Amino acid sequence: MPDRPQVVLISSYDDPMVEERAALEGIDCDIICAPVSSQGEVFEAIKEATVVLNYHSDIPREMFEQMDNCKLMVRYGHGYDTVDLSAATDNGVMVTNIAGATSEEVSNHALALILACARDLKRKDRDMTEGRWIGNDSRSVARRIYGETLGIIGMGNIGRATARKGRALGMTVIVYDPYVGPWLATEYDIEFVDDVNTIFSESDYISLHTPLNPQTHHIVNADTLGLMKSDAYLINTSRGPVVSETALLAALDDNQLAGAALDVFEQEPPDPDNPLLHREDVIVTPHIAGSSEIGWATICRRAGEEAARILQGERPKVVVNPEVFPKLGL
Repeated sequence: MPDRPQVVLISSYDDPMVEERAALEGIDCDIICAPVSSQGEVFEAIKEATVVLNYHSDIPREMFEQMDNCKLMVRYGHGYDTVDLSAATDNGVMVTNIAGATSEEVSNHALALILACARDLKRKDRDMTEGRWIGNDSRSVARRIYGETLGIIGMGNIGRATARKGRALGMTVIVYDPYVGPWLATEYDIEFVDDVNTIFSESDYISLHTPLNPQTHHIVNADTLGLMKSDAYLINTSRGPVVSETALLAALDDNQLAGAALDVFEQEPPDPDNPLLHREDVIVTPHIAGSSEIGWATICRRAGEEAARILQGERPKVVVNPEVFPKLGL
């Protein structure tokens, strides 16, 4: 056992941890950045940690069962599907995520993808860079968005920001989220629907903002894609596996929808031969929806603050597995 508590960041590169160190200033602990490239290296880095700061590494049950000192795991960003929550709970480890820190960034990215689809920007950019000036056809192809229907699946922080921005552009916004209160309909001037199928059948643009869990895995599948309008677009800035890529490719080939815009994939990074990367009707970006200098600094600072709370005997502000509290006497 180390002489002092360890706060260990597992990352793919050597991070100076400027924001985290500032948040932990004055606390007696060792602050360590551990660049890792394999599961074995992850375990070696965190096996004696009191707090694990986790960019995106998979933490399975067998790791939790061998981490005798760990009190808290901080998942940078919104999603925590790479962490075995039940194993964390069984082994008395609290798990927190940094939700809300990049809601503006992700919602802006979703909106940018919606606009890129509506204005046919991928094809227009290609035509120009390949020496073709094709201006007139844009009068019939491009869409105005105003008055069209934006369907949102998931009304958390990012979904709310996306709804607000969609309404600002004059879109009708419908939402499916069985876990939030109906009062949000009035606050955001939107309509909630009781059935996710309604989102697929009535929307001109579908924007996914749901966490990845057993209920949402492949929520976009052959059946739901078959409900979409032939001129509708699918936008995914949430998690790759909420969309069945096999079903999406088949639906695109059959012209069941107009196109898609994807920031996330079932496998990341995707195979270079993934057909979705090479289609005219699909816009792709490399899981950067939450990226910005300000947003990342906020995530890092809040991660450090959560670590500081634990080391000072306090409870984290956010715990995604509150079932762990009885094990900890909280």
